[in-house]
Amino acid sequence: MTTPEFNSSSILIVEEGFFMGSNLEKMLIDAGAEPVLVNMAEAGMENVEKIRFDAAILDVGLQHGGTCPLADELRCRLSPFIFLSDYLTIRQGYTDIPFLDKPFTSESITTALGSLLAQTTHRRRHPVVPVEQIWTATGQTRVSGARRS
Repeated sequence: MTTPEFNSSSILIVEEGFFMGSNLEKMLIDAGAEPVLVNMAEAGMENVEKIRFDAAILDVGLQHGGTCPLADELRCRLSPFIFLSDYLTIRQGYTDIPFLDKPFTSESITTALGSLLAQTTHRRRHPVVPVEQIWTATGQTRVSGARRS
């Protein structure tokens, strides 16, 4: 069932479990979102560098490295996210981030993400443009941390 708060929202899912990730992806598609599912934090980081996601779901405990560096990057980009895990391990500094236990329900996922999306005013995909490209396009250059026209 499509819900208004998910209307074409782009959601990054970082989950290494095939069935768990596929289940999340289907839940979000059914809710009207446009999920992007990856199974490694590095792949998530590559996507974040190209796409501005409306929200993200990050599995805390990946076998091939954790998602904390990706969470740090999302936080710097002011992109809301939730943690998902089958065991409670929240790194200090993330106590303000919503946390969902596995197993989860469709209702718990859509409620948590719906709450995040309701707080977000900018909900469309935008390519992330490096600052250097903006300066070049506007004829500005960077000198010792400052801009010069």
